[in-house]
Amino acid sequence: MGWVRWLRLSGVLILIVTLYFVVPVSGHAMRDAVARVVLAVLVLVGLAVLMVRQLRLQLNDTTRKIDGLIIGILLVVVVFAYAFYVLERRDPGQVAGLHTRVDSLYFVMNNLTTIGTGDVHATGQIARGLVLIQMVFNVVFVATTATFLTTRIRAVVQARVAERRTQEPPAR
Repeated sequence: MGWVRWLRLSGVLILIVTLYFVVPVSGHAMRDAVARVVLAVLVLVGLAVLMVRQLRLQLNDTTRKIDGLIIGILLVVVVFAYAFYVLERRDPGQVAGLHTRVDSLYFVMNNLTTIGTGDVHATGQIARGLVLIQMVFNVVFVATTATFLTTRIRAVVQARVAERRTQEPPAR
């Protein structure tokens, strides 16, 4: 039964990444800057709500799997990568070194993991503002999720060790 869960999780993750690569950047309906800002705010609020919901579900049900948290983190990465890619396509020079969608994923993962190699970096004010928003989002939601995941993994390992100790015959 566990392989079905991993297959389903892998399928969702593949669909999210595929969607990232196929969603077009230019569109006639999104030409208005106000509409873009409103949409961006709505997406970020939606992500925040999703992450809070997933964290609450994990806290309230210790038997729950971590799938939702993994998907939530991937969604955060993909949404920010798409935002940076669109920003650079519409206003070249905002992010130095960002030319492709892979560059954008690379940039977001650099920020998320705090590696900061510097080969792709924000140069424009809008891009720097978006980086600041991503940093806050990372600290509040992704760091909380990572802390929660490591705590859950540690608890599972300790429970398995305790279970094995009770099943072992006493040493003579």
